Order: sequence, then structure tokens, then C-alpha cells
Amino acid sequence: MKLSVLLAATSILTVSSAQTIRTIRSDPLTSGPSLEIVHYYDGQWPTGIAISKSGRKFSCFPAGLDVLNANDGLNGVFQVAELTSDSTETAYPNASYNNPPSGAVNRLKVPPVTKGDTNHLLGVQSVVVDEDDTLWILDTGRVIDFEDPTHPMLDSSAGGPKLVRVNMTTDTVERVYTFPTDVVFPVSYLNDVRFDRARGFAYFSDSSLEKRNGIVVLNLNSGDSWRHLDDAAQVHAINGTLPFVYGQPMYQEAGLVKPGFITFGTDGIALSPDKNTLYFSVIGGRFLYSVPTDALRTKGNDANAQAQIKNLGEKGISDGLEVDSNGIVYAGNAEQGGITMYNPATGFATIFVRDPRISWVDTMSIGTDGYLYFTVNQLNDLMAIYPGEGVPLLDRRQKPYVAFRANVPNGGTKIT
Repeated sequence: MKLSVLLAATSILTVSSAQTIRTIRSDPLTSGPSLEIVHYYDGQWPTGIAISKSGRKFSCFPAGLDVLNANDGLNGVFQVAELTSDSTETAYPNASYNNPPSGAVNRLKVPPVTKGDTNHLLGVQSVVVDEDDTLWILDTGRVIDFEDPTHPMLDSSAGGPKLVRVNMTTDTVERVYTFPTDVVFPVSYLNDVRFDRARGFAYFSDSSLEKRNGIVVLNLNSGDSWRHLDDAAQVHAINGTLPFVYGQPMYQEAGLVKPGFITFGTDGIALSPDKNTLYFSVIGGRFLYSVPTDALRTKGNDANAQAQIKNLGEKGISDGLEVDSNGIVYAGNAEQGGITMYNPATGFATIFVRDPRISWVDTMSIGTDGYLYFTVNQLNDLMAIYPGEGVPLLDRRQKPYVAFRANVPNGGTKIT
């Protein structure tokens, strides 16, 4: 009896040992072109990156998403900087323009609000170099402050949200565009911008956490601005969307309010090479949408614009978007640790690149050198994101944050 048991156990061990040497298919985690590290961010937390024709690089550091980026008048933090080496940044266009006197918050108001300061940067979410090699700075006019723990992202004030045009030859501000409060609301959050310089228009995404989402259009010649796609279902986060990044769920926190699903709406936007199509997406959703720009350039008749929105299918959870000269649309794919590319000619989305170092691709910018530049900033580990268990309001990011670049396929380059 004992001998038979011993023989059976030996047989099981033999089979078990044989099984351990077999190869089991596993996720390779990497694909596509190799990544080159462009910049290490050892200090402030970045979102945007922009590349000039000569190779100058710029980033922004929004005070509306990270309280450590908020200027209090003494800490000397900046909203925009030029990347001056592989790990250093210098305030741009100068330190003064990045330092509002006494800080960015108006504490004379109850509750406090972000200042309506047209002459200084307050909470910059995006920097873009357009086809004419002009640098544009998009200031949301909103910052984080915990004086009111139930509403940490302070409302903006008139004059705070603005678009700034900078001459990179002289490093000086050439023009500042502001918006009426019925176009950019106090709870708006202008997230990204794209330009059609030939026609003289700029298009903005409003990703308002308070669900006042839509597209803002600006006439660059007259300075007039208006909204489109307000209340369209496609510009709002899809309720119940739960991204998983590095195996961790992303619930949204807002101060002392119980964590819930992501409410960030319209975020990434991009223009086709002929500037006739605007692509957009929301963070709280996986779909890519498009709308003809001629429907947006007409003030009013928003029903006409909404009727022309197309759902192009899923492309993954993403933040910013970018388009190359071949018309390929690039979107971060946080859940796959990579970047997706959508081909309008085929209607298919495929993977451009995957790498274990990629968590959250925030902003992308294609240079005239044929590289796609992008920031990986661990937004999924911000204090405002809750992983479903453990201590809330915990900052789980680990420096350095990184900017990478990868070769764009098939000779693609920056749209000019």
C-alpha cells in the first residue's frame, strides 16, 4: 500500500517537472520602433511638449492638475519652460511672465478663485508649435488650491483663460487672446488647441471636470470666439468608463468628495492635413470622433455641427492626439502601454508602439525631423486618481517623468 502511494507521488512529480520546462506564450510588451529618451523631468510635473523647426523643445506644467505647479508668488515655479538640456528647464519666455504677483489665486473672493490676470501665466495645459513655426501657449486660467477641499480646482476669472502667441525669434509675446465668460465658462478647462493658419482659426477642447464640455473656436484675425458641440453626447465622458493602467483602475477624486468615474470630457484634438476634419476624443471613453471643420467655423447653428459628428470606433484610453503628414491619427493607449495609430483610409486602428516604460502618454508633437515626441507623465498616479483601494488622495508618481521620441512610419512628418 505504501509502495503504491510512493510510486503515484513519484509519477506526479515527474509529470509536474516535465511541464515546468514548457514554453507558455506571454505578452511581449514591446512592439514598433525603438524609443529614444529626449528629456528627464526631475522637478515639476509636465503635460505638453512642442518642437520647433530648429529643434527647440518646450513643455508646460499645469497648475490646474498639480498643486505643486501652482505659483504662490514666492515659490518661483513656472508654467512654461524651454528644455535646455536632457534634464534641465528654463522658464519661458521669461521668469517674470511665469510669476503672477502674489501668486495665481485671488483670496479676496470667497470662495477663492484663480486671478483674472491677462499679463501672466496661471495654469498652462498646452504648448503648440504651428505650421508657421509660431509657439502658442494655452492658459486654462485655473489652478488647484485646497482652501476649499470639496472644490480644489478653482474657477477661473475673466481674462485668466487665454491663448498667447510667442515669437520664438525674439522670445517675446506678440498677442494675447482672451475669451468672454459665455464662451469659456469659469468651470471650463481649455485642454488642447490646434491651428489652421491659412484660414485663420484655432480649435480648442474644453475638458471641464464639471461637464461643460465642447469645442471652442477662435477667429485669429478678429479675436471673436464661440462654442460648438455643447451637450453633444460625444464630448462628455461615458459614465462608468474605468481605465486600467499598469493593472490599476483609475477612479477620479475631487478633494473630499467620494471617488467616482472619470468625468474629463473632450480632451485630445487634432486636424487632418487639409484642415477639413477635426478629430477629438474624451478621457472617460475609448472612441475616436470626427467633425468637419466647416461646420465649426460657422458661428451658431450648433445642431448642424452635432449632426455631422462621426464615431470612428475605439482606439483605447487616450489623452492627447496628433496627426502626421500622411493623415495618420496617433492616440495614446494607456491600457496597452503604448500608442495607437488610426488610418482614415482603412478605418482601422493598430498599435504604433508599445513599451513597458509607457504608462500615460499625455501630449504628442510631430517634428519636421519625422519623429513623434511625447510625454509620459504618470497622470494615472496623480493624487486626483484613486486605484480603488488603499489610502485616498495619495500621490503615487515616481520621478523622473520622461519625454520620448519615435520615428513616424512611411515618411510621415509634421503637417506644414
